[in-house]
Amino acid sequence: MMFARTLFPISARSPAPPRVPSLAPSLAPSLAKPVGLCLALALSQPAGSLAADLSCNSLLEPGQTMICSGFEPNWAIRLSCDGAMSAEFIDAFSGDGIKTTPGSISFATQDPWQLETSHPVTGSIAYTPGGCTDESDRVSDFTFTPTSAPGLSAPFFPFCCRVE
Repeated sequence: MMFARTLFPISARSPAPPRVPSLAPSLAPSLAKPVGLCLALALSQPAGSLAADLSCNSLLEPGQTMICSGFEPNWAIRLSCDGAMSAEFIDAFSGDGIKTTPGSISFATQDPWQLETSHPVTGSIAYTPGGCTDESDRVSDFTFTPTSAPGLSAPFFPFCCRVE
């Protein structure tokens, strides 16, 4: 008896329930492109961020330079990201001209970035979105607070850093 239904001819069987039209086939082609594009964009972001993180301590992307310019007295530190981070000390307060000394840099922490250069300059760079205004009224997103610099003595004052 269990198999009796399968032995009846198809014409004697009860008809299948009617199908309800589905929206999926009509929406699939129109949604596939935007969803695919969003997915591709979302997945590509971490890879780009990871490259920047690995190259220059999550501070600069390859090819970027950060200049933190002090005033009274005039000096600056220039950080460059060319696969690895390097630092230059720019001295405009001793002698007749501006002297630039290349050097290395190391970071103890990130955000804020505690740094030490071979010059030796020490201090920290903090991310302060739109929170630093220099003497020319230029607004910057980073603030450098030095704790030591060659030829300078305390007190040290924070100053702005710009990314180029």
